[in-house]
Amino acid sequence: MALVSRVVAPNPGPYTGPGTNTWIVDGGPVVAVIDPGPDDDAHLDALDKRLAGKTVAVVLVTHGHPDHLPLAERFAAPHHASVQRYPELRDGEIVRAGALNLTALYTPGHSADHLCFLIAEDRAVFTGDLILGQGSSMVTYPEGDVAAYLHSLDRLASLEPQILFPGHWDPVTEAMAKIDEYRRHRLEREAQVLAEVRRGAGTPTDLTRRVYGDLDDRLMVAAEMTLRAHLRKLVDDGVVRERGEVYEASVI
Repeated sequence: MALVSRVVAPNPGPYTGPGTNTWIVDGGPVVAVIDPGPDDDAHLDALDKRLAGKTVAVVLVTHGHPDHLPLAERFAAPHHASVQRYPELRDGEIVRAGALNLTALYTPGHSADHLCFLIAEDRAVFTGDLILGQGSSMVTYPEGDVAAYLHSLDRLASLEPQILFPGHWDPVTEAMAKIDEYRRHRLEREAQVLAEVRRGAGTPTDLTRRVYGDLDDRLMVAAEMTLRAHLRKLVDDGVVRERGEVYEASVI
């Protein structure tokens, strides 16, 4: 199995856990670096110290969020390494780094530009924010797409991975169980939102309070964006309809 190590960026928070994982994957004479993280001097120094002079063949980015992408070009430049991400890096394309073959998997849902990276012989997947090591991933309107997210989880499950290296928290060794947990969580949330709409029409703000209960202001904003993403799927499925800012159950 490929040797994998990580450097955790110093950006802990309610949405990033302990911080963003930058993964270093050893390909023999060279390494691949996945998700360089935020543009932070201390993180850049920590990465260069961990590399200890190793040659960086490629810098891969799972998606363009500010906790994953910004350091990429600045980190890659002195190593003369290329930065590869969607859409230039397409679904199914293989990136070679020494003895490593990493297959790009287009896995939208958390974001429209999300990629995972598969080492097929190890059945190992670097999941970015599609699946985290702990808690649940955010799928928020208007960027997040619940239907696409569920499809991406199903695609990942079809590969039967053995280990997941997420964008936040620790590696997941019970990969299939974690994928199933994430799928069930998202479907349970959808059922909860639909049941609440069927109990009575409401605006997204009203429905968020009814579904999530009392949250602090910052988390309430994220919860409403998540609920709006679920409402969009339910509208597209034809079971909920929108009248301006009010959502109500469709007449069956």
